[in-house]
Amino acid sequence: MTQWQDPSVLGFCAFVYNQIAVFLLGFLSNHVITNLDIEWSLITRRRRFSPALVPYLLGRYSILVVLIAFIVLNHVRSKVECDATYKALALLGSLGSFCSTLNLNIRTYIIWKGVNRCVVSVLALATVGHAALVIVQSAHSVSFSWNEQTHSCAMVHSSNITMFVFYLYTIVMDLTILVLTFCGLWRIAALKSAIGSSLSEQCLWYCIGTFLCNIPAVILPILNLNAVMNVMASMPATTLSVVMSSNAVLSLRPEEMNATTGACAPHQDPPALPTGLAVGVGGIMMSTQCALTTQIALESCTDTSNVDSEVSFSARSRKSTEGTAAGVA
Repeated sequence: MTQWQDPSVLGFCAFVYNQIAVFLLGFLSNHVITNLDIEWSLITRRRRFSPALVPYLLGRYSILVVLIAFIVLNHVRSKVECDATYKALALLGSLGSFCSTLNLNIRTYIIWKGVNRCVVSVLALATVGHAALVIVQSAHSVSFSWNEQTHSCAMVHSSNITMFVFYLYTIVMDLTILVLTFCGLWRIAALKSAIGSSLSEQCLWYCIGTFLCNIPAVILPILNLNAVMNVMASMPATTLSVVMSSNAVLSLRPEEMNATTGACAPHQDPPALPTGLAVGVGGIMMSTQCALTTQIALESCTDTSNVDSEVSFSARSRKSTEGTAAGVA
């Protein structure tokens, strides 16, 4: 049986954790570099900055900073304030996980904003609770000290209860967002519309992915094998959640680039949806930019039966007019 508290085992676990960080840095860097659409549109002023972009940008770059700093610190032999530094990295890592959930939480909030204030209030309170756990997680999850023999920072303690509660809360929060998204789209009769189907599918796959990624991050702290194993799955879970959340944001494309000229396709008014669901881009007309969007605007729902009756009446009136004109001719 493995002696998890043995120094040699702890050293091997730390080595594996460092190699995982290197792999995740390459994986995340490739994702960020190949998906700079929103950043580029902000730099070139083709997109007006919107608060809805904050969790998207903050989640991506907070975890990127964590991975870079973690790898650099492992190769630095100068004495540093280990505990404060790694607590700051824990804060940024937890913030990345929080932002990945918030990306989809914003959509659910917008869907329910004009439908039920109680649901909106519950979402707001749940988000505040998640943010509070981010602070608790960063303050109590890990403790580091300087090791004079190895001239590096060494983990001396990790709070398995704090980590278990944080990642379990994240899973429950993601599942709640999934259920509320489906219920909200169903309630406003938008579940089968084009954008409603896209939103529900993105939320479903995101929740499945984050659920699978966070399972090890929940189980390992409960097992409490050693200080390193308690945090072994936290970095992969957070990184993969941020990548999947970013892909969900990037997949909302209100218009495509013209493949032959490389310019924006001509502006066309979006087709009228019987559900009243429309896509907005930070208040800027789509004819002036070719940017992606993280913002969804829900207009007041119209009565589909009235719309159908008006369409039928217009069709009968048109046929009657044409018949009269033919008779006169």
